[in-house]
Amino acid sequence: MRMAEKKDKIDVVNILTSAFINVLIPNSINFVVKNDEKRRERLRSLMEFQFDIGLELGHIFISDDSKGCIIFIDKWKSTLKRIILEVKLLFAVIGIENLFQVLKRENLIKSYHPKQDFIHLWLMGVAPEAQGTGVGSKLLQETLQFYEEKLIYLETTTPENLRFYKKNGFIIFHETFELDYPLYFLKYV
Repeated sequence: MRMAEKKDKIDVVNILTSAFINVLIPNSINFVVKNDEKRRERLRSLMEFQFDIGLELGHIFISDDSKGCIIFIDKWKSTLKRIILEVKLLFAVIGIENLFQVLKRENLIKSYHPKQDFIHLWLMGVAPEAQGTGVGSKLLQETLQFYEEKLIYLETTTPENLRFYKKNGFIIFHETFELDYPLYFLKYV
């Protein structure tokens, strides 16, 4: 495993875009990405946003074989760069008409986050050809060692991801069906 740098942006965005482009079920990403003829472009823009925010506010890790990556946010904070990136995200990915439902989702997620400091496992993806080969599990375990003794939170929507995170030591502390899809809140202590 290695930590991503700015020069890794294209590779990380490619991994994440390929990991999620064919996932069409209701989930957090599809909730945010406006679904139209520009879906691939919008999804790619979302992954660019997540890479930029990950570098600004946390760490991004890439697997040894460059087939998987994980974005962690160490501490959410407002910065000028974050504001600019979020405005760009609004127009490139979300669309004005979806703004209020996305804000509602973000407020729902924040309401279940702890008051104390925590690390947010924001996004994880493995290239389709490497899924199910152990790349994701190995990378996750290595990053958990990096954040040893830290409280880590994440949200996920699919039963497959839920099983994956539980198998890797996360526990569910809340679930909700307030959106158009299930949302599971997990923590690793």
